[in-house]
Amino acid sequence: MGGSKKLFIGLLLLALAILIVFVAGVWYLNFFGFNILTQGILIIISLILSGAALILVLGIVGIHITLKKGKPIKVLYLPTKVVISYLLPIIITLGGFLGFDKEQIQSSFIQVANALIDPDKMNLKARDVLILAPHCIQRSQCEYRVTSDLDNCKRCGLCQVQGLIELKEKYGVHLAIATGGTLARKIIKESRPKAIIAVACERDLSSGMQDIYPLPVVGVVNLRPNGPCFNTGVDLNKIEEAIVKLISDD
Repeated sequence: MGGSKKLFIGLLLLALAILIVFVAGVWYLNFFGFNILTQGILIIISLILSGAALILVLGIVGIHITLKKGKPIKVLYLPTKVVISYLLPIIITLGGFLGFDKEQIQSSFIQVANALIDPDKMNLKARDVLILAPHCIQRSQCEYRVTSDLDNCKRCGLCQVQGLIELKEKYGVHLAIATGGTLARKIIKESRPKAIIAVACERDLSSGMQDIYPLPVVGVVNLRPNGPCFNTGVDLNKIEEAIVKLISDD
């Protein structure tokens, strides 16, 4: 299911507007009809909420500038990280109230996060890039497991493991196929890539991109002709486009 970058950013702006209205209301209450003790508590709450609103404003500004100019601003790094790393669950809840599909919002978030990557500033070599794919991309009936050793692949062409291996060999990037989040984190920790091209569903991609931000992750949503987590696929052209984008100056 698709989703444009504008959806996630629009919901961020709506969340900001709601927060600003709420903050203004709490500040208003500080000055009308409360005793000194209650007023003091409200002032503390108002200051906390005002700080949260400021972080959200700066984070949105950071995302906007990066998307427009392709150039992240160092002073806005922290608020941008907060927005990317922590606000997606709130945005999904808000979007749900407005009738937006959860996967649509996650897809929009992935597009925003992808657009924030600036490979020109990263000076990446092919060896710095890791393609990380889920084990369900391998045909379920295959007896040759590739999660522990890619050389086990017999390149029969019945699934897209062969295509991923061929891209690995063509460009010299790394490739790993993981059985789950725990193994994926272990692979990342051991291989220490400077950028990742991750294949997964919208839910796993969006949560994983939040978990390891600011490590650059190009998210590629998988294909699910047989439903989730079973004989899935991926658009290999999108994988190749991501590789070229990351190492174009190699």
